[in-house]
Amino acid sequence: MNLHERSLTVLACQYVDEVIIGAPWEVSKDMITTFNISSVVHGTVAENNDFLKEKDNPCVVPISMGIFQVLDSPLDITTTTIIKRIVSNHEAYQKRNQKKAASERRYYEDKAYVSGD
Repeated sequence: MNLHERSLTVLACQYVDEVIIGAPWEVSKDMITTFNISSVVHGTVAENNDFLKEKDNPCVVPISMGIFQVLDSPLDITTTTIIKRIVSNHEAYQKRNQKKAASERRYYEDKAYVSGD
């Protein structure tokens, strides 16, 4: 999925009012006020949750305001697991794409003008 597809997918969730594309890493008081943010949410499954324990925690403002929530992630879907799936299915993807390319090539080689008579 590209950025726009991911944004639209998140916006389709009934609990989401807005997606801020290109948002800064740190959630500031100004950002919360400007966008009228009522909740900052983070899932439990992530590549690395250590940033929540650091002194430079990007969520320190929402935490201090009491609007930060951690939700249990029901699935273990991270960029690493997606990459592993792609790598493990690489040969199948190659065969599928070669078949599609051959079919497309045959179409263009064999297509003919259809007369309207």
